[in-house]
Order: sequence, then structure tokens, then C-alpha cells
Amino acid sequence: MKKKIIISLISIILCVSVLICITAFAGDGYSDLPELANAENIVSSELESIVDSKESSKAQKAADQNTNTAWKSSKKTDYIILTFKEVQSFNTIVLREKGWNVKKFTLFYYDEELGNEHWEKFYEQDSINDYRYCSFDTVTAKQIKLEITESDSIFKIREIEVYNCPEKEYDSFRVSDYVVTPQLANGELFDPESSNYITPEYCDVVNQIHIIASAKWNNEGELVIPDGLTGDELKNCVSQIRDFYGEKDVEIFATVFFNACDPDIVLTKKKDAVIKNTVDFLLEYGFDGVSYDWEYPTKEQWVTFSEHIVNLKKALLKYDLKVSCAVCPWNFYMEKDAIEAIDQIEIMAYDLFDENGNHSSFASGAVQPVQYFLAKGFKPEQINLGLPFYARPDDGGGIWINYDNPEYTPSDRFQNYSNGFWFSGTQMTMDKVAYAIENDLGGMMIFTATEDVDYSNDLSLLKSIKETVNARTTLGDKELSEVGSNEK
Repeated sequence: MKKKIIISLISIILCVSVLICITAFAGDGYSDLPELANAENIVSSELESIVDSKESSKAQKAADQNTNTAWKSSKKTDYIILTFKEVQSFNTIVLREKGWNVKKFTLFYYDEELGNEHWEKFYEQDSINDYRYCSFDTVTAKQIKLEITESDSIFKIREIEVYNCPEKEYDSFRVSDYVVTPQLANGELFDPESSNYITPEYCDVVNQIHIIASAKWNNEGELVIPDGLTGDELKNCVSQIRDFYGEKDVEIFATVFFNACDPDIVLTKKKDAVIKNTVDFLLEYGFDGVSYDWEYPTKEQWVTFSEHIVNLKKALLKYDLKVSCAVCPWNFYMEKDAIEAIDQIEIMAYDLFDENGNHSSFASGAVQPVQYFLAKGFKPEQINLGLPFYARPDDGGGIWINYDNPEYTPSDRFQNYSNGFWFSGTQMTMDKVAYAIENDLGGMMIFTATEDVDYSNDLSLLKSIKETVNARTTLGDKELSEVGSNEK
């Protein structure tokens, strides 16, 4: 997945290509997404008044439930105050911008405590873009203020929507993580003294593990275990994970690479051998499925790859084994029958630089990829939305900084930008998880949890996932380790 390498010409070209793709949506790409289906927009029935800093009546355009109209600010920083007919409780606000001009915004509620009346901040984030889903603990107030504190020009707000979303019914919610074979084989992941130790709390959140480089195909269609690792060691890695989880359920996938073979040979001349060898490999080493990480097939190779996925799934059904694939929203040509056959996909919703140099903003790292793959024909429950536990520089350079790097870790839950690098911080992670739940997705994918700060830290991204799932679904205090697809 993520390769910690020095910047190269190839990475620059890819970053530029993705930037062009992402910014092409600016202004109108997803501004017309429907209102939330499971909750009423409080603004539509309970709004008493809405004013801007000039007390202009034009502010009404931001609360008329019409995304074709917009309130236009009079300056680069401005605010809107919404007053309800009476006190309301809410936990979600959706903002829609016309254009991509807002760079930072804050939400306040008015605390009317006698003698201590003041505007209390409860939320802050970066860009709004076409569609911004803001999740937070329930707020109870009669007035809300949206303040734009930074923009690159006069901006326009299409709509402000306020909701009190109920918990969604989920039987389970996948949280996938990637681990590497060396860290498993040498015991780092199970050593409390190691920086890569996965704590017991990890097992309460992550319920699906993909072991990176479990094997590679060769040109004979054989799955070859990488150098430096024996078959017994790989089998022991799988066994160690299950022992560490104890009675908690966990699915373990073998992540297979394509970099030791000619895929055009493997997927055609050796296609039958590949199917048999894959099934045998999963059964021999105790895996629950295979996950593919091919970066990246050509358009023509997607055809034969799709055929392979369909045939492999047929063979796996007998053993109740699964197949998944890491995908990105800029090089995807999977055939329809493969989309229907595959169990799940992991969206690599990162390294997708936007106009600010953010590689995983809410637009590029949630809205755009989720809507893209839903439009491609995937069922929501097939999708795992990817979360980066690392930062990339705002110039698109080939540098990766772990979230737990003390020189770069954000200082508070609302911060995503640190010393020239963009993270998907604590609040951003919560928003992406809440948005996935709002869209009935099957779960989230992490890359990777060993890069998180300690779970006891309030800024822990892993903890933010669990807290959001508990708050936004009926899983509540149930163990997230109940794996499987979510039946609505």
C-alpha cells in the first residue's frame, strides 16, 4: 500500500493526475447530494431567523433547502447566525459550498447560562467544498453560528442543514487494518515494549487484519512466500494473531502482490493454476480470505483480473473464504460481474491531493471516493473506506510522516495540518466514520494502526473510530469484533 520512498518522477506524475481529477469536481460535483434520509433537517421546520454579519436578508439563501441558491459573503471572513424557534438538540451539521474557497470554519452554539452568556465553540475544521458532513456529541441550543475564519476569496454557502441523527442499525461494522510480515514474525506486534505493539484495545476495534506481502504470484501461478519468511513462520503469524484476540473474533486476509510475476501470463496462461493454488494456500495457512493489492493494472488488465475475481470467488464459496481488493478512485475498470462477485473493497482514500495539497481531505478522502464507487455499482456493505494514519506534505512530495511522530502530531482534535503536512486528524477521522455509517458502508480500512498515538491519548485515531461507531450505531457497547456484513 503506502511505500515510504524518496520522491520520484512517477509519484509526481500520479499526484498531478489525481489533483487534476479531484479539483475537476470543485464547485458542483456533489453539492446536490440528498438530505439525510434518517433524520429531519431541523432548519426546514424550526428556523426562526438567519442573519449574517451585516444582518442581510440574503442570508436566507443558506437556509432555503435549495442548492441552486447561495448566500454570498461580503468579505473573506464572515459569519451566519441561525436562531431556532425554541431550543433544539442536534449532533450533525451538513454544509454545502458553491466553489472551493473556504479554508477553515468554526461552529459555535450560544450558551445562555445567566451571567455567563457566550458563544461556545464545539467544532472546527478545514475546507467545506461541495459537501461537508460534521459530526459531534449532541449539542442543545437555540442559536448556532457558522464562522468562516479563513478563505481565499469571497465565498458562497448554498445550505446549512442541522440534524439530530439517531443510531443506525448495524449487526457488525468492519474495521480493517494492515500489518506487515516482519513485525509479525519477529514478535513486535505482541511485545508491549515495542513501538509497534498492538494493545488489547486494538482487538476491541480492529476485527479484520490484512497481512501485507503474505505471498506473491510467480509466473507459474504459484503463491510464493517472500524471502526472509518460512511457511512455518507465516502459519505461526496467523496463529499468533488468533491467540492474541482470544475469544474475540477476527478475520485474517493474505494480501497478495503482483510484483514478482507477469500478470498477463498469470491471468491467462496460468489462470486455472492460480485459482487452485490460491485456495490451497488460504486453507494451508489458516487465512479467511485473500486481498489483492495491485498498483496498478492497465485498463486491459482489469478485464482479465475481473475474470479471475469471478472464478476465484466461485472456488472460495465452498470453503466460506473471501476475496477483497484495494482500489482507488482514479484507476478503476473492474467489470460488472466482478463487482457483484467480490466480497469487499478497501478504498485507498489517501494520497489524493486536493487544491490545498491535502492528500485525504473530507472531499477527496470521503465524499468523492464513496460516491464514485457507489455509482460504479458496489453495494454499500461491500465498501471499506480507507483512513490514513499518516501525513503527506502539502507539496505532494514523496514523504510519509506517521501520526505518532511527536514533531508532527496535531495538538488538538480539530487540527489536520502540521508543519507543512496534512493528516486526517481526530475530528476528521470521526467525520469520515460517521459519513460511512450515514451511507451504510460495511466499514473502514486503516493504514496503519501501528502509526497511531497510544490508545490512552485522547487524540488516538483508533479510539475515535470506536467512539464514533458506538455513538452512531446500535452496536453501542457490543464488541466491534463481531465480524461480517451488515444487514439493514
